[in-house]
Amino acid sequence: MDINPQWITLVLASNAMIASIAGALVNTRIAKIEFKANVLSVNRQKWIETMCDLVASLSSQLLTTAAIRHTVEEPTGTVIARDPELFRRVENLLRTVSKIELMLNPLERDHQQLRGLMSEAVNQLRSPSPDGDIEERIDVISRGIIQASQAILKREWVRVKRGE
Repeated sequence: MDINPQWITLVLASNAMIASIAGALVNTRIAKIEFKANVLSVNRQKWIETMCDLVASLSSQLLTTAAIRHTVEEPTGTVIARDPELFRRVENLLRTVSKIELMLNPLERDHQQLRGLMSEAVNQLRSPSPDGDIEERIDVISRGIIQASQAILKREWVRVKRGE
């Protein structure tokens, strides 16, 4: 049986073309996976580290400001305007709250919960209720902020480990 050399050439060329296309598709898929693993996971790790630092700062700032606020009986705005150190502390506290809010996803329930706790803490510092100890209430809110943050950070860390 005679085989036409042109058929052999056609079959070999077809195999080469199929191998080239399959190789390109495989390389594209591998590149996407590597991108997710390298870029997205690294960025998520940086987000986690930044969030940890900000939540720790926020907790410290809330408790310090509550201690100062506890000693003040005048309207908050008047005291802050007179005391540059207190003004700086309140400004740093509000900056930290804003940074955390910018890092949150407003569509996720636990992120909304964290935002609500931060808002509650700021409101307590602005006008504490006369019947209770502001330091104790801020301490409870601060622990709630830390717990909400831990849940968010844990979920994000799981995503990093999966390479998302």
